[in-house]
Amino acid sequence: MNLSLLGERIKFTRTDQKLTLEKLSERVGISRNFLWEIEAGRKAPAIQTLHNICKELRVSADYLFGFSSKNDYTNDAGGKPSETHGMIDFLNEDETLLLYELLKTYRKYRKRL
Repeated sequence: MNLSLLGERIKFTRTDQKLTLEKLSERVGISRNFLWEIEAGRKAPAIQTLHNICKELRVSADYLFGFSSKNDYTNDAGGKPSETHGMIDFLNEDETLLLYELLKTYRKYRKRL
């Protein structure tokens, strides 16, 4: 695991969203100092902490780990938060099935228009 890249991407995304260390650490449920050490590449977050960071920053773990260069937080129309980014990744099983059925129905009726 490349802790330096992970930390850099967390910090970049946090500052891009104009979040302070204090605000993000509070939302994630960790100390400000621990978040600073993660961003500095000195410590690795636990899985649950990483999940919480991804959820709060609305980015994928793939992006933070460097497996993807795409940060879906911003769109191409001026860098405003995407309305849907992150929403699908954190749905529970029932919500995922409901969304699937809605999309299936939409596709079925869209073809008739």
